[in-house]
Amino acid sequence: MDNRAGEMLAFVAVVERGSFSAAAEELGLTSSAVSKAISRLEQRLGVRLAIRSTRSLRLTAEGQTFLEGAQHLLEEMNRLEADIQQTSSQLGGMLRISTNIPFAIHVLNPILADFLMEHPGIRIDLSYSDETVDLIFDGTDLAIRSGILGDSSMIARRLMTSTRHVVAAPAYLARHGHPLHPSELREHNCLGLSRRRWYGNWPFRMHDGTIEHVEVRGNLLVNQGEGLREFAVRALGVARLSSFHIAEDLKAGRLVALLEDFNAGDEEPISVIYPAQGQVPVRTRALIDFLASRL
Repeated sequence: MDNRAGEMLAFVAVVERGSFSAAAEELGLTSSAVSKAISRLEQRLGVRLAIRSTRSLRLTAEGQTFLEGAQHLLEEMNRLEADIQQTSSQLGGMLRISTNIPFAIHVLNPILADFLMEHPGIRIDLSYSDETVDLIFDGTDLAIRSGILGDSSMIARRLMTSTRHVVAAPAYLARHGHPLHPSELREHNCLGLSRRRWYGNWPFRMHDGTIEHVEVRGNLLVNQGEGLREFAVRALGVARLSSFHIAEDLKAGRLVALLEDFNAGDEEPISVIYPAQGQVPVRTRALIDFLASRL
């Protein structure tokens, strides 16, 4: 790869400083390196840019034209770098975020509203999806995901953990009874998450400390947790959901926690992930720190 910008910079420095030694001192190079850079430039262009002697340097007509264009390009380059540095150091610009639907509805959205109130220069493009996204391919700055993360080239930061609870609506329990032991769930309509997240059994910690899995069945599978929560609230059956997802329902009495004496205590981690390549923009870092402070 050629170094056209470096050769251009060397040529302009020699003309403006009046000598190779002064230009070399400014650029942190040797006089020989500066001379070779200008020689490569002239060889590529196929013209002489300057007539050089031990005491003076005189530009040719082509050299004068090249000098004016090079000075303009270097000024534009410096202006571009300054603009980027100023933008990156300020809390402004676009942030593209991907998050799963339940976490967004019950936790993230209120926090993002507060963040935007504090930083009006930032704009957020928020995408709701329970599917794994390729952050680099999709141009996404960060994603928030639940569960154990696989190995990847992303950086992950744990924001919180959420325990899971077996719940049902009071109306369902009035019709079908309140299970007192995990084994009784085999007689209940247990709603589940489909695809890779549906395992067909739920873990419980027995009174002797061992973990046992109870195989459960029901008449509905849903591919994301918010739909599952809604059907549970509508008294269709029993569900197993994360605490962040059902906290308000439990508080309002729309759902009732079941079999808490047998809760396995397993936790669902919630993490923010973002690309590992390059510098993390200030606005991205600010949001990550804001989320961590709130969660």
